[in-house]
Amino acid sequence: MKNRKIISIVMVLQIILLAACGVSKDTNDTKIDTEQVDKDNEKDNKNEEINEEQDEGQSIGTALILPEDDTDQDTQIYRDFLTGKSELSLAFYCDNVFDEENYGTYDFGDIRDKSISFMEFIDEFEKKANVEIGTVAYAYIDCGDDGKKELALDLKAKSGSGPFANDYVVIKDIDGELQLIYTLDGECGANGWNDLNEYGYIGTYGQGISTSRYHEAALIDADGNYKYGYFDYSGDPGMDLEQFYEINAGSTDYEKCEELNEAAEAHGIKPMFYEASIPDENSNSEEYPKYYCVEFYNTSNEIVDAKEIKNEEFYMNIMEVFEHIHFISKEEYDKKIADRQADIGLTDKIGSEAIPEYTVILNLK
Repeated sequence: MKNRKIISIVMVLQIILLAACGVSKDTNDTKIDTEQVDKDNEKDNKNEEINEEQDEGQSIGTALILPEDDTDQDTQIYRDFLTGKSELSLAFYCDNVFDEENYGTYDFGDIRDKSISFMEFIDEFEKKANVEIGTVAYAYIDCGDDGKKELALDLKAKSGSGPFANDYVVIKDIDGELQLIYTLDGECGANGWNDLNEYGYIGTYGQGISTSRYHEAALIDADGNYKYGYFDYSGDPGMDLEQFYEINAGSTDYEKCEELNEAAEAHGIKPMFYEASIPDENSNSEEYPKYYCVEFYNTSNEIVDAKEIKNEEFYMNIMEVFEHIHFISKEEYDKKIADRQADIGLTDKIGSEAIPEYTVILNLK
């Protein structure tokens, strides 16, 4: 028993001595670790502050993420606007663009004389367009192909039933002042859409009556002015008899239309129709002059001279249905469109399919 007590006492003393030695030995080490912890905590706190700022920017738009390679001095004025260093005027838009009968334009009249920041513009746009914006993307475009850049914004809605639930916004440097010069709804009816290309060309496309396809041409010129071009059903290679019949026959007798088609096909002939509405100096926006053309193709997809078939019954029956329409030659028809394109400055390059690549700079989701 005594021996066990002695052994126990010795063991306790050894543990106490070892513990004391451990404390004295690790005192300096503990001090170093404490300093390191303080540094780590300070670093973590800074990181948390940065992350909070980034999160706040991404959620409410107080900070933007612009590409590092966007450094061109010619576009600095637009970057200053995006980063809150300059403001936007709405006077040009209110005076030249807004049309209360055009659903694609918005009434900023209550703030016409104010200059607003980028985020203020986003807030105002949401109010005027009655939409919640989810993302903002940007690109530089060259309206009128004059070498001077404009800022285009692609504002996508937080919710939408289709891929075109977005609006395009164009901002231009006019004499050192940023002006909103155009807004464009990405949608156009239930089956249509609008495209804005790199040169300010605005193409509207969609499905008309039956399976007919329509096209509308317009542009923003080098001075920032919107210029309307024309509307046409002139798809490639145009409209077939059924499509044209539904639009222009003034009749719902589709059995007759089918009979006309069958009679033409029996002769190896397929009629194709073209239609365009083109403004002139005497027309107003309510009703533009319309132009029509018809061509006849054989089974080899070659154009048949109408003079060769004008005495055929199927030909006379077709032309009788549309006797209220004055058809012009395809050459005349094409010239009408070409002349209108020249009037508004629509070149092949400006009207090309050069769609800008937008970069997302703000996520408001």
